Amino acid sequence: MKFGARILKTGIAIVLALYLSELLNLPAPVLSGIAAIFAIQPTIYRSYQTVLEQIQGNIIGALVAVSFVLLFGNDIFMIGLAVMVVITINLKLKMDKTIVLSIVTVIAIMESQDGDFLNFAFIRLSSVLLGIVSSFIVNLVFIPPKYEAKLYTRITDVTEDILKWIRISTRHATEHTLLKKDISRLKAELLDLEHIYSMYKEEREYFKKNSVAKARKLVVYRQMTITTKKRLKP
Repeated sequence: MKFGARILKTGIAIVLALYLSELLNLPAPVLSGIAAIFAIQPTIYRSYQTVLEQIQGNIIGALVAVSFVLLFGNDIFMIGLAVMVVITINLKLKMDKTIVLSIVTVIAIMESQDGDFLNFAFIRLSSVLLGIVSSFIVNLVFIPPKYEAKLYTRITDVTEDILKWIRISTRHATEHTLLKKDISRLKAELLDLEHIYSMYKEEREYFKKNSVAKARKLVVYRQMTITTKKRLKP
């Protein structure tokens, strides 16, 4: 098992969310920790999109939960009905990825509570949003992904492997079964290469000068990827 950057960032995000919750004296720090798990993404741009979607989804969940409690109370059947409503709204708005955390928000707000309910609901929603923001901060600051370097390295490695097997196969120096296994492995590596390229393409540049340079690099890397795939074809 690889101890990757995403695993490390998830741990850091949870720690940060829990620490900030205690610092702000929020009564349910565990909600911040849970929310932090869902917002970690492989790219900064995707993390930004996720934060916006999660915030919208959780506000929807909070509004539905508050409305149900004020109108119908917090009976367990009402909680189930509220969850169904939240899921339906998220699906209608095409925010499938926010469903799980929105449900957590609904249950957290509609559970048994004492005192001022609206204040209770606001605090619970704040705890969830704090976890989402904590993940975004970690994604932005800690170990930012370097997909260009990964892409170049992967293209180089795969190309070298393909050329090696081309030389070996032309000399009939390997068994057909072994060659077939390695071709399957190389095809899997090409799929991974395509994934890394899409991650690199997703990342946004904040300055126009860098955007122009990246656009040129994307063309070059796209052509390199296509050429590498062609080399594997018989």
